[in-house]
Amino acid sequence: MKKVFLAEAAALLVLAAVMALLLYRKTPADIPLTDVNSVLQENFTLEDMEPASDMRMKRAFQLNAADFAEYLYYAPDNTMSVNEILLIKCKDDRQLSLVTEAFESRLSVQKKNFDGYGTDQTELLNQAKTGTSGLYAWFMVGSDADQWLSAARSVWEVQK
Repeated sequence: MKKVFLAEAAALLVLAAVMALLLYRKTPADIPLTDVNSVLQENFTLEDMEPASDMRMKRAFQLNAADFAEYLYYAPDNTMSVNEILLIKCKDDRQLSLVTEAFESRLSVQKKNFDGYGTDQTELLNQAKTGTSGLYAWFMVGSDADQWLSAARSVWEVQK
């Protein structure tokens, strides 16, 4: 009886400690996108891309910038480039599915645009990095997309 009580008490203490850690640490959604942008600019040349406006994001993704807490968008700087970075900080969980659908749509449109002649572009699009973490969503296309995502995650990890 005493062993059962001690085991239950120990399990409750471990559970309480884990919950405290989860509540204490910052999530990626707590990190401003300006921090991620700084790391990207310091470590990468971000070739064939340029910072893009609300309207450009609307045209490419059918997403209104004003609907979100924050965003960072680097758009292709010429018609033959598919290099692109879009990070969105959503206001709530409900926006995540809308954003991921927009990412899928953008990839589909871009693949159709380059089908049949843009083999290098199509390969980059096939290797696109999309995903979510907390209230963040990301869309990254480019030969350095893995490194861009790692850099963004390093900001999230350091500030937890």
